[in-house]
Amino acid sequence: MRLRKNLFAGLTHLALLAGAGGSLSGCTGVLGLNQIEERAGNVTVVFVNSTSARAAFTFGSYDALDRAPFGPVSLDQQLIEALQSTAPINVVCRRNIAIGTDDYVARVVETNADNVATFNPDAFDVTVHFSDAASGSDAEALPTAGAAEGLEVLLGVDFSCGDRLVFEFVEDADAPGGFRIDLTVIPDEEDDA
Repeated sequence: MRLRKNLFAGLTHLALLAGAGGSLSGCTGVLGLNQIEERAGNVTVVFVNSTSARAAFTFGSYDALDRAPFGPVSLDQQLIEALQSTAPINVVCRRNIAIGTDDYVARVVETNADNVATFNPDAFDVTVHFSDAASGSDAEALPTAGAAEGLEVLLGVDFSCGDRLVFEFVEDADAPGGFRIDLTVIPDEEDDA
């Protein structure tokens, strides 16, 4: 009798695991796509400032679901003059890449990632600042000309590791703050091979 109960219990657990495995393998929602995409290597980012003002912002990568303890966060800050762009920047491929955003800024603060000598508090915000103040002035990174809402993109949904992400800052009178961020993804050539 005991053998029959153990066998029945074992078969029940096996059936439950098979059902759970089937539902996990069928994950097609945003969270599922984000969590099952392979995470290895880097992503290349380029910022293009197509506006008439300097862009000042903080960006980086992190894994939003790493919470106990908080996982690593990369932090970079840029001031890009009007009608200029950055050289390609390599960023560690993680599940989330953010320019500003509430969640990213909170994670930076929670992990002390902002504790670096080159940290610019005027460029650290949930938005991208656009400044028409003189370069080198106290207001060069402040939103004297407006702002764009932060943007977060997701691994497996918006990009894959190895891709190049081109973020373009655009003036847009209809956007909150008068500016917006557009994204173009250039897929990694190795993915197509």
